[in-house]
This record gives sequence, C-alpha cells and structure tokens, in this order.
Amino acid sequence: MRAAGQKLTKLEALRGAAAFYVMLSHTFSNCLIIGGKDLSILMDFGQEAVILFFVLSGFVIQYSFERSKDKSFSVFFSKRFFRIYIPLVIVFLTNYILLCFQRGGIFNPDWLELTGNIFMLQDAEALKPNVICSFFLGNSPLWSLSYEWWFYMLFFLIATRYRKQASSIIYITGIIATASYLLYPNFVNRILMYMSIWWAGADMAMLYLRGAKIDFKSLRISLLVLLAEIVLLIMNVYFNKEKIANELGYSTIGVSPYLELRHFSFAFISVFAAIIWQKLHWVLFSRTVGLFEPFAKISFGVYISHWFLVAKASYLDGFVGNVYLRYTLYFGVCFCFSYIVERKIYPYFNNKFLNSMRHKEKKPALANELAQTTY
Repeated sequence: MRAAGQKLTKLEALRGAAAFYVMLSHTFSNCLIIGGKDLSILMDFGQEAVILFFVLSGFVIQYSFERSKDKSFSVFFSKRFFRIYIPLVIVFLTNYILLCFQRGGIFNPDWLELTGNIFMLQDAEALKPNVICSFFLGNSPLWSLSYEWWFYMLFFLIATRYRKQASSIIYITGIIATASYLLYPNFVNRILMYMSIWWAGADMAMLYLRGAKIDFKSLRISLLVLLAEIVLLIMNVYFNKEKIANELGYSTIGVSPYLELRHFSFAFISVFAAIIWQKLHWVLFSRTVGLFEPFAKISFGVYISHWFLVAKASYLDGFVGNVYLRYTLYFGVCFCFSYIVERKIYPYFNNKFLNSMRHKEKKPALANELAQTTY
C-alpha cells in the first residue's frame, strides 16, 4: 500500500477484482466450458466475493472518516447517500425501462418492494428466513446494499459517541446478535452480526493510519470474534437446518443456515490470508489481483447493473445469434453503462448537490470533503 493520504492501490485492485468475479459468477455459474471441460464450479464463490467487499468497505470508510476535516453527520451522511443513491436510482430506472422494452409495454412494478429497497430493507428472500422484502426487479446483488447502508449508519453512531470503546461495542453486540440468530433469525440481528465482518476492515484501517503493524497479534480480537461467531453458526446449522429448510422449501450449501457459516468462515480466512500475504510482501499481487485496479473505477456500477445487463440479459437474444458475440456485447454494454454512470452522471449530479449544500451552509470546504468518498 502507499503511504497514508494517497490512494490505496491494493484495496482498489481487490475491489475491482471482486466486482469482476461477482459478475462472472452470476453469468457462468451454471455453465463454463473451457477446453471441453465444465469449470462452472470455479464460479460458485460470488457470495464470498461480496463478503470481501464488506471487509474492504470497513477499511475504506474508517480510513476516509479519520482523514476528513469535517466529521459532522451531515457531511458523512451526504457522502454515503449520494454515492449509493445516485447510481442506484439510475439502475432502477434503466432496469425498469429495459423490462418494459422486453415485455412490449409499461407494467406496474412491485411498489412495496421498491419502497423497501429505497429504505434499504432488502435481502435475499429465497436464501434466508424472515426477510422483510426482496431486491427490486429481481436484481439479486442489491441484497448487500442494505447491509452496507446500515453499517455506515452504525459506524457513525458508534465511532463518534463511543470512540475508545467502539470495537468492543461492535464485537460484543455481534456475538450477542449471532447467539440470538440461533433462536430467531431476522433482519436486525443479521445486520448486527455481519457488522463484525465489516468492522474487522475498520480495525485494520485504524492500525494502518497509526502506522502500526497489521498482524495476528494486532488483529487477534477481530479474529477471535469471527471465530466465536463461526462456532455459534455451526451450532445454528446443527440445531436449525431442518427448521429453516422447511421454511425456505429446500436446503443446500448456498442457503441459510449454511450460507451465514460460509460468509463468516470466508471473512476469517480472508483476514488471515491478508496478514500472510502481507508478510510475503504481496508476492505476485501486481501480476494477478493488481491487474484489476483500473476496473475499480466502475466496479460499483458493474456490481449493481450486471444482473440485468449481463447475467440474466436477453435483450440481444433475438438480434445476435452467436452466443460468444452476444455475451461479448452484453459485457461491453455493462462496462459502457457503468462508465457513463460512475464517471459521468454520478460526478455531475454529485457536484450539483455539493455546490447547493456549500451555498446553503456557506462552507467552502464542504465540496472537497464530500468528494473524497469511495464505495
């Protein structure tokens, strides 16, 4: 990584690689033929890539917040709100218009579902019990946005009011929430227990900013908490697998209660692996994951749009017969769309809002503060 105050290139590369993999996972999880062999099993880890997003997000938000001159809630909220909702609204509209085109006319969407997504209450209804609402228009990657949003809000509350005890509060709450998950899994205790994963990234950022070593000793609390939650989730599988299978109607390793165990196990492994890789001086990183750093600039747009533009797309099926050419075009459309949203439309409207706020609040530095934000 570069020195504090500069762009965190390795995190950018990881973010780009994770977004690219999620897109490939959703597109080719059922069929990936290379050299006459079906290698689709390599695409079965999209969920794990999202968990990597959580760890990276915790790092980036903590890092950005600590370096911000203005730590007021209005600035923090505006950063997160504009960054999430400007691209998201564009994606909602584009997805709806595309579906209207494919169906040959205007249709009424599920307004209750849309409302739930606007207020960030969505989750994967088919994979977890007691979900409030599903993702809008079937765009399944949107499940993680609700988690991210509430992580942001909890972060600000805890980090500003209980700064010295922040990590202890988050981790104790996470363990309690995981224990309660065995009795009654729901949206609230899911957010609270997954916050432990996100906060592991935040703890790494604090160590990085202080110039301290990021190793097993300095992260022992984070790792032990994740391990304790893994043990509790193993108990959840043992005691509740049949009950949840009856509620959901089926049972596989890709649904609750196995899914949560997968998530936390990978979170533990990813933190562990990051420490090891750092000790090895990030050998081969630049030749592998590092290649995806430029892709990070449009990764959020790709993440929230690839489901309907690539993975489940059919808008070119009647026009392009060759499957290889068709998917090449699908990927091209997704990349171009994401570039326009992330590099053109979002900055334009973001600056409009910032200038408006700057004029209203008479804080010349506000635009610069709000502009320093990364999903």
